[in-house]
Amino acid sequence: MPISIRKNIMTDYTLHDMNVISIEKHGQDIIMRTQSGIVKCEGLSSQVNGHVVFRNVDMDFCNVYLMKSNGRYGKFEAEKITLEEFLSRFPVFGFSISDEVYGYNQTKYWGYLTSNREFYECILEFYHSGDMIFVEE
Repeated sequence: MPISIRKNIMTDYTLHDMNVISIEKHGQDIIMRTQSGIVKCEGLSSQVNGHVVFRNVDMDFCNVYLMKSNGRYGKFEAEKITLEEFLSRFPVFGFSISDEVYGYNQTKYWGYLTSNREFYECILEFYHSGDMIFVEE
């Protein structure tokens, strides 16, 4: 019986526990900056200055989920908006990343968003047919 193995996606860098402070649109690219850089996973992990670039982003399929459940189970109030609407509504924010998910042309971050004294459980969903680039500064 033939089998196919989907190898686990292991990146050289992570944004786990980083606080995203800006998401900038530059043509079809998105630049995401954190308060304190990125974490290099080589050997003993170390935090380095840097940011992430997503190439060839399709904004029609980039979404943000805002949930007021704040980690609770059961029914909760939620809202799904486009990334463009998110950037318009939340020009200043902090998004603390708890988990990262990489898939076919997709990158998703789960964590907690704070802005204007509001607190949300949040999922950021990027759809990009180009590379995801970790840039050390």
